[in-house]
Order: sequence, then structure tokens, then C-alpha cells
Amino acid sequence: MKNISRDGHDFSLPEFLAYASLSGAIRPFKRATRYAIGLIIPDWDRRVTYMRAALVVIDRELDFRFRDQVKAFDDEKAESSTDSVLDMLQNTKTIILFKSAEAVPSDLRHALDAIVYVPPPDGRLVRGVVRWAYGIGITEQQADSLGKSNWKRLKLAMTRGRPISRVFAVLEKMAQEEPPAPKQAKDPEALSEVRLEDMAGYGEAKEWGLDLARDVADWRAGTISWEDVDKGVLLSGPPGTGKTMFARALAATCHVKLIATSYAKWQAKGYLNDFLKAMQRSFKEAKEAAPAILFIDELDAFGSRDGAAGSNASYDIKAINGLLEELDGIEGREGVIVVAACNHPGMVDAAILRAGRLDRHVVISLPDEHAREAIFRMHLQDSLAADDHRDFAAATAGVSGAEIEKIVRNARRSARRRRGPITKGDVILHLPFMTDIPPNILKANAVHEIGHAVVGAVLGMDLVKVAITGRIRVDDSVQSLGQARFKRGTWIRRTKEHYLDLIAMTMAGMAAEEVFLGGHDDGVAGNDGSDLFEATKTAIALERSYGMGEKLASYGDLSRRRIEEVGHLDPMLIERVDRTLQEQLDRSKGILQRHWKACLILTDQLVSRLELPGKEVLDVLGEQGKPSQRVAM
Repeated sequence: MKNISRDGHDFSLPEFLAYASLSGAIRPFKRATRYAIGLIIPDWDRRVTYMRAALVVIDRELDFRFRDQVKAFDDEKAESSTDSVLDMLQNTKTIILFKSAEAVPSDLRHALDAIVYVPPPDGRLVRGVVRWAYGIGITEQQADSLGKSNWKRLKLAMTRGRPISRVFAVLEKMAQEEPPAPKQAKDPEALSEVRLEDMAGYGEAKEWGLDLARDVADWRAGTISWEDVDKGVLLSGPPGTGKTMFARALAATCHVKLIATSYAKWQAKGYLNDFLKAMQRSFKEAKEAAPAILFIDELDAFGSRDGAAGSNASYDIKAINGLLEELDGIEGREGVIVVAACNHPGMVDAAILRAGRLDRHVVISLPDEHAREAIFRMHLQDSLAADDHRDFAAATAGVSGAEIEKIVRNARRSARRRRGPITKGDVILHLPFMTDIPPNILKANAVHEIGHAVVGAVLGMDLVKVAITGRIRVDDSVQSLGQARFKRGTWIRRTKEHYLDLIAMTMAGMAAEEVFLGGHDDGVAGNDGSDLFEATKTAIALERSYGMGEKLASYGDLSRRRIEEVGHLDPMLIERVDRTLQEQLDRSKGILQRHWKACLILTDQLVSRLELPGKEVLDVLGEQGKPSQRVAM
């Protein structure tokens, strides 16, 4: 904030925030000697604050001759306002504030050099401004709270020399003393106005979305070409992680229209010809509304042309080819961003994910405890205390963002039924019932995960941590009971030895159960993603993809084919794979038996603490032997 001093202009925190937001929005024009820019501000009720900040942005506040260089456009008096703005364009620098994109008349849209969306101050900006202007360090949570505060109250509460705790106390007192406004029924369309900035638990996906919003704003301003904007992204993750909600929030943040569709909607039209026409209509609608986001759900339902078989193979292949044609678009799709979602990214045809199509893949995982706390805070707003949010987060391990939203919705319904404000008890009433895992099962889970950790560490893999879960939800959902997490090396040569090590580590949980418990249970197999299933897939790839088995001929990428399909191609394959699995299972057992004492010590520690850093595992192994020593095959 070079043009402004901390003490000059009698600025309060809202003016500083407005100034920082405006400066970022017009950064591409900062060095220009002349410009006429339209700024769409996020809150029209704050336009006076933004106007004052804009005057300082163009360095003219103290010179009365230039006070007509900033104007808030009155769309209710569009004709007279347009005339006065056109007169202002003769100035060297002009900034016009607008309520929305729809409020910009077509004449001005062509006359202005650019129309730029000003994002609301996010937590990072608020923290930076408060530190710069007041010399105070605040937390992310405090920054979010200040950014969402009423600016009139904030101007009175945030004064120089006042401790931040006192600032929040004043804000809270002001909020309590203000009579509540009568509540109005929500417009269904308003539900889609949740912005990405306000959402929690999305990690990398949120970072990508905010970057995209800046790129779209720069493209609108004419400072970058469409070639510099991401054209598409694939979002994947378990059901309920909020992929559809993310698409809605992304559209709101980018200030673009959202066209939502899915494989099922297109297929519901009937025959293949109708399916393709429905797909074409969706892309056409997005192009006509550009800039727009086209959201395609259930992308994995298209399947892959590699695995297409049977009577529907022709239908599937032509459907995928039709999608590829639309993604490429001979006429181009400038202004259209395709956001696709699926639960099983491995089933998506590889060509769909190539450069220029959906070439970015972002995984939306189930939220961790910190993210769950933030999601509860987002949905409960200021209804309950921060300690309550933490308690709810601790009680909802493995719960998705969509499930948390449902919990809060049901809690509000309970509060309405008793005609009172929502309480902690209302939320607790709808939390999933959790139960402690019995000691004998907890011990078995620890044995299993320590097996993975020890074998992986002995084989030279980079162990990050090993963990088990002490409590689970009492329902029919599939829940993770533990994991041994390894860091994948960037420059590892993936030789036959590498893949055999990987199979041995994957089979090590099963091996540990057999060595220390006398036998394994069905948790090691029985479903896609289980240890035995993953080891089998790796062994098949070793034999028939990588030329590392008894035969050199390769079937190419088999990751999208089901195991039984590969078995039909090579009837003797399963016999060879089974032999490899048995050899690596025996190898893992040998490693565990040689490190018997270390395994017992680590199992007891894991049962007690539920999580062990990789370094501690290595230390225990080091005390009992040499963990880095390779084990002969």
C-alpha cells in the first residue's frame, strides 16, 4: 500500500480493507497514465467506503478538481448516470463503482477500458492490513471474523492502541444491543450464493478455485488471454464431500453462470442420438452464457473405451467420443470452464484428462478435524461458541461436509420445534452415534498397521506416520480403521524389485495378523481398495503391463480393467499372480518375525497413543536391529 500512510487520510480499518481490495483489482492499470475502469464491488451498502478508498487509489483526494473521477453508478437513474459517466471519461483516470455486472449499461460496457470484479476481503488480506496499519498480529479465525463484521461497527470498534480482545468484545456488545431484523424467507436462488471464500474443508480445490477466479477477472479485464485460463478440472472424492456445492460456490466467486448437468440427465433423453443432442445443448448453453461454468456430474459413468465390452460397448465409445468432441470444440469454447465430478477417477477415459480438456485433477477428501471444525463454524455462523465447534469436530471423525450440513440443518429444526435458539444440545442430538472400539479389536488393528509400517521401513520406504482409529460411527458406512502413510519418492526407479517391495508392504498387514494373531480377518480383502485387491492389481501389472513376469508381451495400461477381464485375456495369469502374492506374503512374515520384539513394542505404543510418527518407528527398529538393511527375496 505504497500510496497511503498508516496515519494519513483518517482511514479506519474498513477504508484500509477497501483500499487494499481496490488496489489489487486495478493492479494491471497502476502504471497507466489514463484509464476508465468499472469496478463491481461485493457489497453495495459499503459503496461510500469504497468511493473514499478509490479517491486515494488514484491519488487525487486532496485536489478538489479531481473529485469527479470516482462515481457510484445509480442504476435506478441509468440514463442520467450514464451521461454523467460519459462526461467523466475525459478525465485522465476514472473509476466507476457498480452494484453488479447486470447494472452496467451496454454503452458503458464498451466505453470503459475494463470491468473488474472486486473480491471481498479474505482472511489473508485482513491479517496483512491489520498488521500493516495497526501493528497487531491476529489469527486466521479472528481475520475471518473481522472480514465478515459490519463495517460501521468495525469502524467504531477498531481503534489504534486498543487490544484485539477488546475490539471483539466491543463488536459482540454492539451486535447484542442491536434489535434483530425481521427475517424474510430466503430466495431459493440465494442458496447458490455461498462463495468459495466462505467455505471450509476444501484444501487444494479451494486454492485452485480462488486462483481461477482471479484469472477469470484478469481475462475480463483484458490483461490475459483465454489461453492463460484453466479450461477444466476433474473433482474426485467420496460421496458427500461437497463436489456439487463446490461448483456452485466457484461460480458465485467467479461471478459467472453455472450450468449443471450430469451423465444421467443426458442419458435420460433416450437413444444415443438423443444423448448426444442433450450433451451438445448443454455445451451450447454454456457458450451462449459465457463466461460460464459447465458442471458435469457422474463423469465416471462414461467409463473408458479401453474397458468397453459387451452389447453396450458401441454406445459407450460413441458417448465418450461425443464428449471429447465437445471438450475440444472446433469453434472453441472461450469463456467456458468445464468442472466435472466423479467418485472413481480411475474409471474415467484417459483421453478426457489430456491437456486442453480436463487436464487438472483435484481430490476432495473427507475433511480432517480442523476442517470439520471450520465447516461447523461456517454452517452455525455465530450461533455457538468456538469450543462447541471443536467438540463437534472431535465427535465426527469420518463425516463428510454434506453430512455436517445435514447435522446442523436437523439441529436448527429441533430448535424451531421447541421455539428457541439453537443450542449445543440440539447439535449433539443429531451427531452420529460413536462407540469406542473394543480393546481386542483395537489391538488387532494396531498389529495390522504396524505390520505395514515395519515391513515398509525395513524395505527402505519413507514412513511418515502410522495411525489407528479409537472410535467409529455405529452405522453401515465404510470407515478407515487405520493407515501407515509413506512418502512417495520422486526419483525412484520402478524396477521389478520396487514392485515386489510394494506388494510385500501391501501384504504386510495380513502377514502381521497371521504371525501375531494366528490368522487374518476379512478386512484385508473382499472389496475394491482392500490390501489384497491392491496387491493383486500390482502383481497383474508387473506380469502383463511392465514386462517383469514370465512373459514380455504387454497389455498396456490395465488400471481401468477389472481383474476378471484380464483373466479372460490370459487364463494362466491368476496362477502366476497368486504365486507372486504368496511369495511376498511369506517374505513379509519373515521380516516381521526377525523384528518380533520391535513389533510388540510398537503395537503397544500405537494402542496407547493411536498415532506414531515415522521417526519413532525407525528409532524402535534401530534399537532392536537395523531397519534400513534390505531383506533378501
